[in-house]
Amino acid sequence: MLGNVGSTVKMATSSAAGRIFNLCKHFQNILKVSPAANPQRSVFTFNKHCVGLYGGTFSLASLWSLRASSVQHCRTLHTTISRRGLDDFFDFPENRGETSVKSGAPWTAKQLRTKSNEDLHKLWYVLLKEKNMLLTLEQEAKRQRVPMPSPERIRKVERSMIRLETVVNERETALRLLQTGQEKGRPGDWRKSRFGFIYWYRFKEYAIPWYMNTRYKRKQFYTRKFVEPHIRLRIEKHLRGRARKINLHKETERKLKERFPHMKVSAS
Repeated sequence: MLGNVGSTVKMATSSAAGRIFNLCKHFQNILKVSPAANPQRSVFTFNKHCVGLYGGTFSLASLWSLRASSVQHCRTLHTTISRRGLDDFFDFPENRGETSVKSGAPWTAKQLRTKSNEDLHKLWYVLLKEKNMLLTLEQEAKRQRVPMPSPERIRKVERSMIRLETVVNERETALRLLQTGQEKGRPGDWRKSRFGFIYWYRFKEYAIPWYMNTRYKRKQFYTRKFVEPHIRLRIEKHLRGRARKINLHKETERKLKERFPHMKVSAS
């Protein structure tokens, strides 16, 4: 009788141990560790947890904490690869020491209008990076008192950035006109000052209506009669100054051509 009881207890113990072993093996398959992690640390944590199972300390919270810790150990760190570092502020090594560097033409507005907003966003930072490099190169050339190779590249990049900004503003204006019917981001109107200048007046918010606001009523959005002769004199002065500059430029070119007959006249 005692032998039968002992054999029954022994079989129950072996079957329970087998079930626990299978359960541990199942969890071990779930919590597999990647090769990049430390395998010894993860296995030690799992074995320690299995000892807890034999001692009766198994719980679902402990299982999830073990799984989270194992996942944290398996997680890899992703960082941006440093390709050139501070060398991005300088030209390529093959261009150093050269008197001239080949460069393409600046971007035209027609070419930029065919690009998407994402491409324009990327192109803006590419041009900004190129501009920073060229400005660094210019300062370095000034420090060493040597001529900068192909200084026209700065002007090309600036023209491209100005045209890119113009194209982006055109799209924003078109979208704003479609949504709100306003050309500007802040509503306003073209008005004339007391001196005859036409400017864009941006609307403002006031706590009281405009016809009760003494500060707003002090502003004069018209030109008086006695100012009109002065407006004509100002326009005449501007036209005379522009004609004087044109004549001075022509006279300078004539003198240079007499002194240097083989000189090529600029297209401007």
